[in-house]
Amino acid sequence: MRYEDAGVSIDRANALVDWLKGTLKGTVGSFSARVKVGRETLLLSTDGIGTKILLALEYYRRTGKEEAIVNLGQDLVAMVSNDILADAGRTLYFLDYYATARLDTDVARLLLRGVVSACRKVGAKLVGGETAELPGMLTEGTFDVAGFGIGVPLLRRKRPVKKGDVLIGFPSSGFHSNGYSLVRKIVKEKGLDITEVYREAGRKPLGELLLRPTRLYYRIGREMFLRYGAKRGAHITGGGIPENLPRALEGYTAEINWDALPTPRFMRFIVDTGEVPEEEARRVFNMGVGFVFVVPERRVKGVLRRFRGAFILGEVV
Repeated sequence: MRYEDAGVSIDRANALVDWLKGTLKGTVGSFSARVKVGRETLLLSTDGIGTKILLALEYYRRTGKEEAIVNLGQDLVAMVSNDILADAGRTLYFLDYYATARLDTDVARLLLRGVVSACRKVGAKLVGGETAELPGMLTEGTFDVAGFGIGVPLLRRKRPVKKGDVLIGFPSSGFHSNGYSLVRKIVKEKGLDITEVYREAGRKPLGELLLRPTRLYYRIGREMFLRYGAKRGAHITGGGIPENLPRALEGYTAEINWDALPTPRFMRFIVDTGEVPEEEARRVFNMGVGFVFVVPERRVKGVLRRFRGAFILGEVV
């Protein structure tokens, strides 16, 4: 199966972004938008969770496990704060937009509980938001959310990427918040039950594995930029490594050691069950890599000693 089979086109999305960049004449940022307000520089980002929400709602209603919804709150904050971090920034303020056909206060509270907790973990303040009931526009029993973040740079000046810099990868917790239209299609068409345990995937019910929240990389990233001289970051989201890593390379290319990817068993289980071609899987999913830092070669040994799970993904060429 391919992403197009699930109704999603990366190419169409890229074409729209390219058109927008041309229209705005180079003012669109890489992972976050960088704007000047007087003498201050701000980093701005917005994102959502996508159709992972539908899988979480199904699992919550079938099992009653509240974490399925609470974790979506962390997903929302992580998608925004990780993008700001990729541009060497810290998220200061966060807002959310919650839209539904008819407000289910129990579900909304669970989601917001996760948002508040995740904001605390990255040192951001939840300063407001908007709740909208849209009967006739959204399907009954579902909702959609968007997050908005405002941050500031951690570094005073830009560190240029150079040939020979090393790409240090940090593992993802799973699919994070991308590719779920394809994940859900595979689950449905292959007759998988998200409440069941599949030995090939792991020791927990498939739904719990698929709904692991997006990892928050801020604490790691702050140390990487301020202590270990990281130059840029890449948040590996929709489009995988091939689409996201180039945004951090400033025109350079990279050699990737694809054998180094720490792909989780349950991710490989979904890819294999859906017979997703490897090239397609790498372009849709993060394949176990949630974040990548561009680091000077002389700092690599220190990074690998300091951070458990960090690994060399490749090199800037």
